[in-house]
Amino acid sequence: MKRIGQVAREKIIEEIRADCKKSEGCFFISFNKVKAASISKLRNSLRVNASHVYVAKNALLQKAFDEVDKQGLVGFVNGETGVVFVYDKDIVKTCKALVDFAKENEILQLKGGFLKNRKVTTEEVTALAKLPSKEVLLGMAVGALAAPITGILSTFNQIILKFVWALEEVKKTKEKK
Repeated sequence: MKRIGQVAREKIIEEIRADCKKSEGCFFISFNKVKAASISKLRNSLRVNASHVYVAKNALLQKAFDEVDKQGLVGFVNGETGVVFVYDKDIVKTCKALVDFAKENEILQLKGGFLKNRKVTTEEVTALAKLPSKEVLLGMAVGALAAPITGILSTFNQIILKFVWALEEVKKTKEKK
């Protein structure tokens, strides 16, 4: 017969494992001495970006991540650790929210994380936060693709305009005669 504590630990591990499998990525944060109101503010800003913070004992986090083939948590799981699971394909929004929050609350530290099965460092998370949003990147790509076509159309338009101007000049010279 299992004890209540063991059942609770197994449930926590199962929840972390399930969140890890369905998420696009996860980031580890250290929130030692961060006020509860600040953590609530972080949770709310992450909820808008289809993300959430999960806090559990380090041993449970280690066991859950080992079971989903995400070893290499050295440096991530020490001290008070929270895991931010990201469910949106646009991970940049969550990175921006975390980096901005870490700037406002210098006590909170980003430790790194995983994007699918790739391990990322704190520096890489910060670099991701500096990228423009998905919509802006798509707009930039469309603009770059449309620029040559716009240039060609402008050139053709100028040729037609020059022909019309030449006809106008011919018309004016004939009217003067």
